[in-house]
Amino acid sequence: MPAEDAPAPAPGAAPAGTPDAAPGAAPAAAAPGAAPVEVAAFGQRLRLAAPSAGFILTDSLWRLREIYEPALAAAAPLGAAGVAIDIGAGFGAFALPFARAFPGWTVWCFEPDPAAFAALAANIAGLGIANALALNLAVGAGAAGDDIAAIASALAGGDAPALARLAPPRSYRRPASLQGYLEAGTAEGEGMTGQSFPTLPAAALAALAPTLVKLVAPRSETAILEALAEVPVEVITGETWSPVAAGLAYRAAGWRQTWLPVAGVPALALRRAPDPGGRREGLDVVVPCHNARPWVEDCVAAILEGADEAVGVIVVDDGATDGSGEAVARRFADDRRVRVHRKENAGCASARNRGRMLSDATHIAFADADDLPGPGMFAGLLDLARYTGAEVVQAGFETLWAEADGGLRREPSYEATDWAFGNLAWTPFGGGEMAPVPAAVLLVGQPTIWRRVYRRDFLDARAIWFPEHIRAFDDQLFQHLTLYHAGSVPMARHLAYGYRQHPGQDIRQGDERAFYALEMFRLLARRALAEGWNGMGPIVRSYVNTLNWNWANLRPDLQAPFAAAAAELWAVLEGALGPAAFAGVAAGEVRATGFAPALRQVRTRLAGRAAGEALAFLDSCALHTPLVRAGIGRPPAPG
Repeated sequence: MPAEDAPAPAPGAAPAGTPDAAPGAAPAAAAPGAAPVEVAAFGQRLRLAAPSAGFILTDSLWRLREIYEPALAAAAPLGAAGVAIDIGAGFGAFALPFARAFPGWTVWCFEPDPAAFAALAANIAGLGIANALALNLAVGAGAAGDDIAAIASALAGGDAPALARLAPPRSYRRPASLQGYLEAGTAEGEGMTGQSFPTLPAAALAALAPTLVKLVAPRSETAILEALAEVPVEVITGETWSPVAAGLAYRAAGWRQTWLPVAGVPALALRRAPDPGGRREGLDVVVPCHNARPWVEDCVAAILEGADEAVGVIVVDDGATDGSGEAVARRFADDRRVRVHRKENAGCASARNRGRMLSDATHIAFADADDLPGPGMFAGLLDLARYTGAEVVQAGFETLWAEADGGLRREPSYEATDWAFGNLAWTPFGGGEMAPVPAAVLLVGQPTIWRRVYRRDFLDARAIWFPEHIRAFDDQLFQHLTLYHAGSVPMARHLAYGYRQHPGQDIRQGDERAFYALEMFRLLARRALAEGWNGMGPIVRSYVNTLNWNWANLRPDLQAPFAAAAAELWAVLEGALGPAAFAGVAAGEVRATGFAPALRQVRTRLAGRAAGEALAFLDSCALHTPLVRAGIGRPPAPG
């Protein structure tokens, strides 16, 4: 509403000053113990009284610069009129510049601390900000016996004496060293002192119909946002002292553009912003399915366990002949989150790409039909993606082995004992722990695209797809492209993906499909050269690991041709990528018999050529599995 039509201050609330007070004017009546400070925000420059205790001043100004201003700058433009609620208003560092910048809004300020409230009241009076109203109340969870209807009526009517009578006292605690910091709870532990303040039950805030909510209410954030779940709030900012459920931003009423960092954990902030592609806010898990009847229904059920409507499943029946797709369609016929799409058989890469194209979600994931994701894994990863804004997030994983009695034996993955994971800076999240994992650590490990969630705009912008002419190891190129461009991947290690082991897996066949791994690295090198990648060391290390694993699992008659083809690609990569890419990685680490003489032979052929000429050799028959299978692509034995 226009400033001149703003409601009068509530009796007993901070008095409003004259509407035409000059911007930047000194407060008319500075609060005892207050010190003047200049605050510039939202295009306004105001001189405010602040409590002389240093923490509340520096903390308020830090939040203004690092949280509130960036949050509103990233949000859609605010309308000419609205209602803002500032919970934990302090001396008004956010509320008063905002009220001056948006004179058509009504700004309600809640502050329980007496010293901060005194400064806030003096600032409103001295600056004549008629559209700001302040109440000396905390805001927190309600309790049985609260007369919410009466409290809400008194609040909407601006009846401060009634609120003083009706607002129940609640217990709070504060550290003796941080004056101005206050959190819900009784005083326990060293250095904490207890105090009680009149507290407005958060449910009463609905009577104000807020458009914007700014909250600093340690340990009360979830209660406040739950109380406002049915109110169409448009913007939420502030800070939380523990992660709140992402659904309070994504599934509650209103647009709820959100920026809520978690105090003390720079990597975590619940955020919500417009998706440039106009996609549905949520996650689709694509499950390619070809003759996976024994497992696929359990896989889909596991994905949905612990998930809400934000998580969907797209099963792509890739020409199955065992009724896999039909079985899923029957079992989940009444669940709108599950879709089954049938297509002619063209391989797993084709099925994954098709599922991605069918999805309308902001996030995408890929699970194998014979695997068993842990309960709530994908729902938890979606929350982690919303808190970090990361291009890629991941869970841990474990291997599943069939027992004779039909049960499953679970074994932790190699990451459980890997020092690189144990030494990460783990921090609490979602009932467990999370930490950003450097991409360099993941690049050299096993391809595990199935335990990750990807942002769609990231994949689209980088043109990252699965190569559809590849019928095995198609995930390797996808893994390297996504990890290289992501840089680091937040990992929730309390969530786990069950990676089922069985004789029918492609990677266990030991046939010509192993040569697809070589083609993956050929394609990867072409992409790296085209995009000018730096830091290729982890890629080369991954090449060594892949060669050793594949050679050890190959049929004996294919080991020598594989070693020769691997050596050819190695020598070509040396010329194309340059020596820096191979620093710290020795050809002698490749354990394939015959690799060393074959490498010497190819190096001799390339000797004397300019480094760039190696690009011309980035393709050969030996790097195409169908040709190898036909006996055409096998390189000559080294002589």
